[in-house]
Amino acid sequence: MKKYTKLLFIFVIALVLSFSISSDDQIIEAQDIPELHMLILQGDVFVSGNTNAQLDGLELTAKIDGNKVGSVNIAEGTSSSRYVALEIGPEASLEGKEIEFWIGNQKANETTPFGPRTPSGTYCKGCSWVLPLSFTLNLNFNSFPQPTPTPVPATAPPAFITGNVIFGSVLSAPDQLTEIKAFINGELVGLGTVKGPDFSITIDPGTVEYEGKEVIFEIGGTQSKTNYIFSSDDFLTGYKLFFPEYIPPTPTATPVPLATTIPTPTATPEPTRTPTPVPEPTPTYTPTPTPTPIVITSSTNSGELISSESSEGGCNSRGGGPASVGLILLSLAPAYIINRSRKRKIS
Repeated sequence: MKKYTKLLFIFVIALVLSFSISSDDQIIEAQDIPELHMLILQGDVFVSGNTNAQLDGLELTAKIDGNKVGSVNIAEGTSSSRYVALEIGPEASLEGKEIEFWIGNQKANETTPFGPRTPSGTYCKGCSWVLPLSFTLNLNFNSFPQPTPTPVPATAPPAFITGNVIFGSVLSAPDQLTEIKAFINGELVGLGTVKGPDFSITIDPGTVEYEGKEVIFEIGGTQSKTNYIFSSDDFLTGYKLFFPEYIPPTPTATPVPLATTIPTPTATPEPTRTPTPVPEPTPTYTPTPTPTPIVITSSTNSGELISSESSEGGCNSRGGGPASVGLILLSLAPAYIINRSRKRKIS
């Protein structure tokens, strides 16, 4: 959209500049119209007659005489397997030449001339070409393109440098500084050693892309005022590096950890104990055993008493023994005497 807006703006400016109004006789005079010889192409991309979503994101390149004159990514700002806003030109020396279209290592079957075309599609020499020409051109490829491999830059041998370091007015490095580093555009490309006034370092960026670039040295976080231009396979001795006066960093005091405050234990209140009432024992009534009456019969032999209970058991038995029998006999003595008296009166 931005490209079309720019072209529309150029078109309006061209129209405004193409006319001038005379303030005297109000006559409109035609002026030279600026020309912008450009092509703006769009269209679909086919592989073996079919669209292919795998083409999306690949670069479509326009070439004239093998030189790149324009490019655009497929499906950028449009639907899949389609290209838009491929701008070619302006370049007066290329007008009339055929434009080829490439994706990776594959060339499209279609070409188009750089300039206005006849109805048959050939270059129309001498035709008016004032504003950019925009038209649709579908492109067909016989096989799926392979992306152009990225060229790998050639390797470069390292450079080796030895010499002396000067810090301010001191012709030596501080004892605590023992390492020197080399950087190209902020990238670490070398490490070396420092010992007193002497240093040595190997600079090895790896590829010829770094050839001729500035190397910055650093010791203890301080950059040197003297730099070096990298040259592969270089060997220098007696090279002097000047550094500002070294100011050692202020030691940072290690904070003493504060003693951990032991919290005062909070007393847990004891719950109010409610006494559990103990039930009073229910008194148990033990009935008194009823004594078994002793029956005295009249047929009892003289001097004998018959009891309903033997001396070995019964309620009145106390374990059975002579003492219990004696007590019984004593208790029956009055009854026996009365019985004897009655018998005598009857006889």
